[in-house]
Amino acid sequence: MRAILQRVAVPEVYRHIQAHGVRRWSGTGHVAADAALGFKQRLVIPIRHGSHLLAHLMIIDEPGHELRRPEVAEAEQVAVLMARVLERDHRESVRHGAERVQLLDDLFADNDATRERAVHLASETFAGPTDRISVMTLTVLSPRLQEAERLSLVMEAGLQNLARRERSHVYHVVDGSEATIISVSPRDPGPDDVRALGRRALEAVESLLGPSSRCVVGLPAQSNSLTGMPQARRQSRLAAEAASLLPGLRPVAGFADLGAYAVLLRIPREELEDVVPPGLRRLLESDSRGLLRETLEVYLAEAGSVPATADRLSLHRTSLYYRLGQIRDRLGLDLRRGEDRLVVHLGLRALAVLDAIVVVESR
Repeated sequence: MRAILQRVAVPEVYRHIQAHGVRRWSGTGHVAADAALGFKQRLVIPIRHGSHLLAHLMIIDEPGHELRRPEVAEAEQVAVLMARVLERDHRESVRHGAERVQLLDDLFADNDATRERAVHLASETFAGPTDRISVMTLTVLSPRLQEAERLSLVMEAGLQNLARRERSHVYHVVDGSEATIISVSPRDPGPDDVRALGRRALEAVESLLGPSSRCVVGLPAQSNSLTGMPQARRQSRLAAEAASLLPGLRPVAGFADLGAYAVLLRIPREELEDVVPPGLRRLLESDSRGLLRETLEVYLAEAGSVPATADRLSLHRTSLYYRLGQIRDRLGLDLRRGEDRLVVHLGLRALAVLDAIVVVESR
């Protein structure tokens, strides 16, 4: 009832049905009951046109009150008739979907002429004013789905749920484990509004993926006009990449949150190694307990202030000066100089990115 009245995929029921592998069924079968969900056993008939799955016909079919063979045969015939109707709708939906995807691709294009044409066409495709556009990137980190097609379908279902619930007009394009989401609003949404929408998008997809999967969302620095969409997507993708690598930025990261990472993440991995000063590597390799690294990070975060660093570390200044002396000797740099502090600070951030890449690649 909830799914029909609200026109949404109920997450826990959706996962229960999909766990039976119904998308791969070529013939009629049953999806088991689940008392905890209030879900009764269903007879499930795939509705197909050729090899293409259009929908499923589901009929409550409880043990002790099962459908008789003639009734099942009649239901299967109905599914054949439904396929003819749904195929026409599907073709129209595919056509509209392809037009929307092409429009969005053109709005994100680097070619000025292509983008200008798309801006003029946008008002015909997007319902309502197109003055302010919020662009965000959603990335699935650990889909735990064997089929890329199924992941795409789950993301589509989650984002369609989101679009039905939102007051603004929300559109999306799914590409592998990444989705670009566009919200068209009649007013300029504030940063908190955009971040809240990002969280709702994340929850809509994660609820269908299940508890073993996690998503991140990247946001641009600000809402944009249609002409600013390429920059907004670049920023949102970079923010999503940062969130996927660095747990401290999860689950929703804004481009404005990235700081130095906004620069470091653009550098190829082999060149990023060069950002780390040799002395910093020596220091960290000899610092088995991590005390010197912690001291260094706090000292840099406090802009080289000894009193503020000692206070944050609950450390006597004499002990702090001793540690700073050890750090200086191993680094071969003078942290009293702003330029040297900047080099070391960037080196630490670069190491954080490199370490995160290793962790991701080892999964």
